Amino acid sequence: MTKDSKKGELKKKEGLNWQTEADAELNSSEWFGAIIRYFWHLGRKKFDTFYNQRELKKNAIIGWLLKVIMLIILIYLGYLYMNSI
Repeated sequence: MTKDSKKGELKKKEGLNWQTEADAELNSSEWFGAIIRYFWHLGRKKFDTFYNQRELKKNAIIGWLLKVIMLIILIYLGYLYMNSI
């Protein structure tokens, strides 16, 4: 491999801007977290106070926990259904 071909490959790799599955999962967690926090405060605060750059980490954590809890409930219900057959 020559030096010029290495530079060309490096430029190609730097130019890639792929949206991965993890990015989409994080965005949905942020939205779920913001919605949960909004309903937790019974709509007394504006939604924009929960969904902004400063609050994204809290929203992502809360949304991720919601997804994990829902997955555990789904697995449990599947387990109950399989045992009742």
